[in-house]
Amino acid sequence: MLLAGKESCTGCGACAYVCPKKCISFKTDNAYGISYPAIDDSLCIECGRCRTYCPVLNPLESSYPMQAYAAWSSDAEERRTSASGGIAAEIYKYAIANGWLIVGAAFDEDFEVRLKLADNIEAIKVFKNSKYVFSSTASIYQDIDEKLKAGRKIAIIALPCQIAAFKKVFHKHTDNLLLVDLVCHGTTPQSYLARHIQHIENKCGEIASCMSFRDPAFSTDTFTFTLYNTSGHRFYSKRTKDGDGYQVGYHRMISYRENCYHCPFAKEQRISDLTISDYKGLGALAPTRITDSRSVSSVLVHTGKGHSIINDMIKSGAVIAEERPVQEPIQGDEQLRHPAKKTKARKIFERRMQSCRGDFERAICPVVLYVFGREHLYKVVSAPKKLIRRLQHFLNRTRT
Repeated sequence: MLLAGKESCTGCGACAYVCPKKCISFKTDNAYGISYPAIDDSLCIECGRCRTYCPVLNPLESSYPMQAYAAWSSDAEERRTSASGGIAAEIYKYAIANGWLIVGAAFDEDFEVRLKLADNIEAIKVFKNSKYVFSSTASIYQDIDEKLKAGRKIAIIALPCQIAAFKKVFHKHTDNLLLVDLVCHGTTPQSYLARHIQHIENKCGEIASCMSFRDPAFSTDTFTFTLYNTSGHRFYSKRTKDGDGYQVGYHRMISYRENCYHCPFAKEQRISDLTISDYKGLGALAPTRITDSRSVSSVLVHTGKGHSIINDMIKSGAVIAEERPVQEPIQGDEQLRHPAKKTKARKIFERRMQSCRGDFERAICPVVLYVFGREHLYKVVSAPKKLIRRLQHFLNRTRT
């Protein structure tokens, strides 16, 4: 039995969960530190369930958005501490208020990210904000299955590949699921994050007990990576442009899983009820009353269920929203049109990972220097052209 290959496997774990013989386990590729499913042929009965339930090998039907909103939470503190407009937090609040369960991504003590199920509003604090690393679904399928069979409703906010997997596995229970996918650039293997944190701890002589990819202390739109010790002291804070290797690898599309560069879910047609993300390109296709586009979420509505819920949230005052042309957020966000593209920096990183035997920290350092060198060169070369355009603009204004 053949499973999805390295160019397409998302690591969603659906194949392992549905296998009646439980003969599928995940093995780590030592060269890149990425886990892939492997079959124990001595136990496999060739039933084909793994391929049937694979959302990559057996794709779901997707749909074009019905509506688009620029939206944000009416709770100022919720908005301040969320990755963009706080819409995910408000969806969770709506679900809990209506007696539903919620599923989201949360850090473990070892900084691994796992999808977890919760029934209380306190869980929103750990589910909110960005997790720029691979998130495990190892135990969540069983938890969801048990609750759905008991008649419970569940709101799930996860990556598009994970939402597709849940929709595949729980296709008989979709009436009791609210499926919300996040616009995803790609996922970096957890081993890269672990190595990066360990490197910083050794350098600073500290032990990290808490971290953030978009720390509200610096405003979430600055994408500041921070580490805190057990006393709550922040001993590390760097932005992508400051040269934090992990952030550069993520935000410059260098260090993703291989499948992320071939992702079939990175398109305007989606398989969820709602799609949420940072709003990019606000005002490009129609005038807007919104004067500050920071901390504003894009909400794409794909189903009647999604439409009903987002409108309930708007009517209740929990969410403030402005309807936008559907094509505007799609035009503004490349990941709503195509997957991350492989760059020369990515190819250098691949070679470095092989030569460094999977050591992320050693592999990424020269790649960061290469990226910043290229960006500096571009600024120098493009500076005269920018100056000429400014002068032309100034002259045109003075003539009129």
